[in-house]
Amino acid sequence: MRLHRNIALGIASGLNETLIDKRPASDVIKKLLKSNPSWGSRDRRTIAKIFYDIIRQKRLIEGALGLEGNESEAVPLKLIAGWMMLNDFVPPDWEEFQGIESQKFNQTVNSLIKERKYKFSIPDWLDQMGIAAFGEHVWSKEIEALDQPAQLVIRVNRLLISTVALKKLLQEKYQINTEKIHPYPDALIFDKHQSLQPIKEYRQGFFEVQDANSQAITPWLKPQKGKYYIDACAGAGGKSLHLASLTNDEARIMALDTNGLKLNELRKRAHRNQTESIETNCVIKSEILTTIKGNADGLLIDAPCSGLGVLKRNPDTKWLINPDRIQEIILMQEKILQTYCSSIKKGGLLVYATCSILPQENSQQIEKFLNSEQGRSFEIDEEKTYFSHESGFDGFYCARLIKKM
Repeated sequence: MRLHRNIALGIASGLNETLIDKRPASDVIKKLLKSNPSWGSRDRRTIAKIFYDIIRQKRLIEGALGLEGNESEAVPLKLIAGWMMLNDFVPPDWEEFQGIESQKFNQTVNSLIKERKYKFSIPDWLDQMGIAAFGEHVWSKEIEALDQPAQLVIRVNRLLISTVALKKLLQEKYQINTEKIHPYPDALIFDKHQSLQPIKEYRQGFFEVQDANSQAITPWLKPQKGKYYIDACAGAGGKSLHLASLTNDEARIMALDTNGLKLNELRKRAHRNQTESIETNCVIKSEILTTIKGNADGLLIDAPCSGLGVLKRNPDTKWLINPDRIQEIILMQEKILQTYCSSIKKGGLLVYATCSILPQENSQQIEKFLNSEQGRSFEIDEEKTYFSHESGFDGFYCARLIKKM
């Protein structure tokens, strides 16, 4: 592999923004590629791969180079040299790489990977938290699964096409191979990653990108035509769109969020999906909630969370979050449950979900809610943690509560 210096410097600048300035990797890589239009498609794929590989393997590479704890702006370029040696490439003879010896690097790697925190490049606090929550055996399997890059999974829009028909269309029209996934009726998994923009049917809303376990959440509402549902933390609306698809666009869906830009994106996606049953409301002030009557048949709280269940696609989360931030998130989740639970009528369903596997954000959060004054009006019907090592997809948690009074 020949690494051009301008590409290496570009990757290094992106790594600085994510690892030192703590900006989300997805935003950084989009900005980096957009600001360098001269890079060809092959260069772009290489850049994205190296960028995410280094973020995913950061601690192992740093440890092998003796750079742990060093946050100088010179480190990201050295990490690129480490990535090259880790993948059996010879780093260029650049001044910044002087003193880096491949043999010593490889010997250190072989020693470090005997420890889980280096093998899967996770901070000490996360390793300790995982062991406390699940025990050594389960945690080792789960973090190994979460260390693997995510596959490309889509959700078929039932309003426009069936799963079988879309699978056939993609194969015959675009020579794209997909497979159905049991037990996810609307999911297709691609045999490789690729850009979806050239696919006309994607631009027309025939399908959306959505992880298989994410697709498992909305059915917990037991969706029915003619019912009224609230998606309390809708974001860009992936689950609202799924709910519209499951109800044949014949339910009333109120999508709420505090982020107006995300709701704008939802409106665009709803138009593309040819969906008319979704209303949006930006909850800038809590007073807005007083205008929402407590007569919903179902409430979905896809709560803000640590994101530790989606490390496959967001490996930078390991370096952007910390225990203090998780505690702040837990308090936020508690407030959201207390704020929105009154919007459900008697007999209605409250579905609480996160893309985290931590009990503190999940089962313990539900237990705390049920023991609160407002929570006593509910009883738990079912709960489940979707582990990545069991399914191969993202880690999620879901609980369904029924309002008794």
